Amino acid sequence: MKKSKNQKAKGKYQKSKVKVIRIISSNKQANWNLFYFCLLPFAFSLLVLLSACSRGALLDQAQAAWDRGDYQTSAQAYEDYLTKTPQGDKASFARLRAATVFRRDLKQYDRAIQHYLHFIDDFPKSPEIYQARLSLAECYAATQKFREAISEYENALPAAQDLATQGLKDDAKEKRRIRLKIADLYYELKDLGQAQAEYQKVTIDAVYDDLYELAFLQIGGIHLLRDEFDEAIPAYQTVAENTRDKALRRMARFRLADCYERTFQYDLAVRTLRETEPDPAAPNYISQRVATIEEEARQRNAAPAAALNLKKKQ
Repeated sequence: MKKSKNQKAKGKYQKSKVKVIRIISSNKQANWNLFYFCLLPFAFSLLVLLSACSRGALLDQAQAAWDRGDYQTSAQAYEDYLTKTPQGDKASFARLRAATVFRRDLKQYDRAIQHYLHFIDDFPKSPEIYQARLSLAECYAATQKFREAISEYENALPAAQDLATQGLKDDAKEKRRIRLKIADLYYELKDLGQAQAEYQKVTIDAVYDDLYELAFLQIGGIHLLRDEFDEAIPAYQTVAENTRDKALRRMARFRLADCYERTFQYDLAVRTLRETEPDPAAPNYISQRVATIEEEARQRNAAPAAALNLKKKQ
């Protein structure tokens, strides 16, 4: 049975309609694809921005926690930041702050050591590298790792020269200050010979100052420990004659009197004590000490006479 003209025209219309719908749908899909494609850079930028804000929030949280004295939370926030962005633009700041909080506020020196080591390895050109090495040495000393502390102080010495070049430090005094710390560490190790050598480096070509004073007190103390009383006398004399600190002057003069007594210079020992300002906390110490030394001198002087009398009787 043949189709009428109207049926044929209707069929063609339906096919055309379907084709048009397909074209429109295809265009819509293309438009949506184009829309999504254009949206991607914006979405990516938004994601980066949100991520940066999140990292910035961690730093803000760390500072806020520190401000209220919650040091553990502060340190954790800095560590969280470093976990997310170990090489971020604020990584050096966060690393050093974490180390400082663990060292200064929490006294967790082992944790601080790890952060300082990371900081020194990751940011060797940082202007904070000198102070980081000094703080690392301090942490090693606090954990009784004296050899490691000495090594870090030695590593810091060249940086002291760089700071002097920049006009930020007095090169000579800063090096002497570090050398004094090294000497103290050798003293802790009971390596008295090396400690004495390091203390002497603090005084070479230097005018009398606080570092010179501390070094000479320690040199005198080492000689006392070794029963080298004649060698200890010049060190204590130097401090007694130059210090402006009354307590230190008194202590140096007491040690000087001890040295005179041990070398049988009783008159000098007594004179040194009598010329010393009494300690308000122990006002009777000097008179009692003088009486003891005078009795010791009397007995020593009496011993040869007693021996001579015994010989005559024989």
